[in-house]
This record gives sequence, structure tokens and C-alpha cells, in this order.
Amino acid sequence: MMPVNTINSIEVSSLCNNTCPYCPAKDQAKYREVGLMDMDIFMLALGWVEYFVQHGTQQELNLFGIGEPTLNPNLPEMIYQARYIMPLRLPIHINTNGQWCDKHTFLITERERNYAESLLKAGITEIDITGHDAMLTAKAIRVLQFIGISGRLSFDYIIAPNNWAGQVQWFNPIYDAGHCPWLMRGQVMVMSNGDVTRCCIDAFATGVFAHVRDLDLQDKRVTPFALCNTCHHMQSMLGSRKIR
Repeated sequence: MMPVNTINSIEVSSLCNNTCPYCPAKDQAKYREVGLMDMDIFMLALGWVEYFVQHGTQQELNLFGIGEPTLNPNLPEMIYQARYIMPLRLPIHINTNGQWCDKHTFLITERERNYAESLLKAGITEIDITGHDAMLTAKAIRVLQFIGISGRLSFDYIIAPNNWAGQVQWFNPIYDAGHCPWLMRGQVMVMSNGDVTRCCIDAFATGVFAHVRDLDLQDKRVTPFALCNTCHHMQSMLGSRKIR
């Protein structure tokens, strides 16, 4: 059981403009507070990122969780603030559905170009796109290529699906996802309201064990919790033991 030593993800939005059957985002509000992260909570989270950067354990920063990050109008400023405290060798990354693009024209609009440029200038390293809508996915790829932002295209929900550890009615995984990096590395996600959870797929906040305001976050342990029982990752240090 590793102590917390990296903020892997900051969930700048737990809202989404899609209701995909293979994602639990649409059901999150039944179980936890959802919304857009405000700058006060974000800066508290960044304080811990800076702490772990100074201690040499911060490896990257993902500014998304279980929601669509581009819904947060402060995203460019958040990227800028994160890059200010993170060395250039540490990547800052988001994943988007690409639906900030205009579906009604094949041309790259000035608004789309300006938005992508604002993310690049702020210090983003990579932007991955999960394809949901063919037109919007193609458009988003072309906007990012035009600006010069790298990333990858994901259709994992089709080619390597899983049921989010039982949180959605979707395909059971038929692949070996390996040992859980969250348990092995002591990494956590700060949710949009500042709660700290032990897993990036914890849509319903069952793994919350701290808040970003806590002054002793670095002393807390990343331990298995109920969602681990049905996850497609292995609990590397505990074998098959079930957690109640």
C-alpha cells in the first residue's frame, strides 16, 4: 500500500455533453456532486502537484476525469497554471470528445483555431480524442493537426471494451490489463469538487478517502476498495483477495 505521491488526474469537469451507454458519466449525479471545478479548488490541487514535483514523484498531469474537460471555460488558464509549476519534461494531457468543434462546416473556423491555439500556448502537451461522432472526430483531428498538437485517437470502447468495473452495462473485458498502476504508484485523482479518490474510473466516488484541503494528503495510503473487486486491473500486492 503506497502513500500518495502523485496527483495523476485533476477532474476539471465531471459534466459531459454526451450520454454514451458505455460510459458512467451520465449516471454520476445519482451518487456524487458533479459540476465544473472552480479555480480555488484547482489551485489547491495544484499545490499538491507542486509538492510532488518538488519531491520528484510527479510524473504527468491529466486535466480530465469522468467528464468533458473542454466544458470548463477556465481550461486554458488551468493548463497555464499547471505548466507554470511543472517542468517541460512532465506532460500535461487532456482527453476530449472533440465536440467543441463546429459540426456544420468542413472548414476550420476561427473560433476552433483560436481555442486550440489557446491550449497550445498555455502549455498542453497532448490532446487525445475519443471518437463518438464521425464528423466531429474528423474535424477535431484536423484542427489539432493544423495547430500542431499531438495526441492519439481512441476507440477503446469498441476495440478493447470494458464495463468500468461493473459501473455500466457494457462488454466484460477479455484482455489482461496488468497490475493496477494506481495501487503500485500511489497515484490519485482529484474530483471536480475537491474530493480525492484512489482510481480514475471511480465514477460514483466509492473510493474517496480524502479532500484536497487535507494538510496530510502525502501521508495517506492508496489502498484497494470495493471497485477493485470487479476491475480489469489486478491488485498487484494483494493477489485475488477481495476488499469489502
